[in-house]
Amino acid sequence: MNPTAILAAALCAFGCQGEIKAEPSAEAALPPPQAQSRRIFFIGHSLQSDIPDMVLAMGKSADRPFAWQEQFILGSPLRWQWDQPKRGSEGFEPTYQAVYDKGITAQTTDLVLTDSVPRGGDELVRESIDYLGRFASFAREMSPNVRVWYYETWHCIESGTAKGCEYDTMSPTRSLTWRKRLDADRAMWLKIAKEAAPNIRVIPAGSALGLLSDSIDRGEVPGFKSARDLFDDDIHVNPYGKLFVAYVHHAALTGQSPVGLPFKVPDRWGRSYWNTPNWAGKQWPEPSPAAVKRMQELAWEAVQKWPTEAAKG
Repeated sequence: MNPTAILAAALCAFGCQGEIKAEPSAEAALPPPQAQSRRIFFIGHSLQSDIPDMVLAMGKSADRPFAWQEQFILGSPLRWQWDQPKRGSEGFEPTYQAVYDKGITAQTTDLVLTDSVPRGGDELVRESIDYLGRFASFAREMSPNVRVWYYETWHCIESGTAKGCEYDTMSPTRSLTWRKRLDADRAMWLKIAKEAAPNIRVIPAGSALGLLSDSIDRGEVPGFKSARDLFDDDIHVNPYGKLFVAYVHHAALTGQSPVGLPFKVPDRWGRSYWNTPNWAGKQWPEPSPAAVKRMQELAWEAVQKWPTEAAKG
């Protein structure tokens, strides 16, 4: 096994999911289709970690059933994700072999795609348009009524600082600070979604984080002093940030406000995200109900605003 695959397998042992492995996503474990159930296929990397689990738990709590599968490749652009079937099982353990060409079926109702970052510059944008379009066409061949979603993420929080962001050499917005860059990058994400294929929707998680950052700065989110309180490192959000991004996903996928949804949601092994050490020994106290409510309100505000903007182009 090559070093990248070893790292992927090791990390997945501590909380990510190799291609379509864990119980919630295994085909045999999927429940029979229900009238209002959604069968979601997620394609992405570490900025997707825990989001499907949280969305599933939120859906159960609100009697909005979800079943999901996942193709997970660390640090991957959509080009790597598309090429995965050609690579077969090379470099992966047997449990990590299933990929989208087997997992996206006539029963799939939603396809959520996550691109890599850094992203920006003409070459990478053209690549994203190309491969997002390929996935959309493939999914619609398998399931004509499938909804295709492009998950808008974010660049590292050191953007525009003296430290800067690793490998971030091509984007025209790389000199902007993180908050300003979220606004500036929105046009890039919308352009990719619009030009890749018709009717691709955007899950505006990056833009929503901008709203949350502004709200924190105004002192409206108890227990949070700055957007950095949402991050585990310079790019990956911690459980607070993941919870917020999951609210954004849930709101987009259901068209319903997440206000009132729980924050005490379990991970895929049934463990709490709060006051529980993760694989690195870190743990986070529960957010306050007031902070959670504000996060939910902002998630809904973002979803109401930006997918409409994306649809109009």
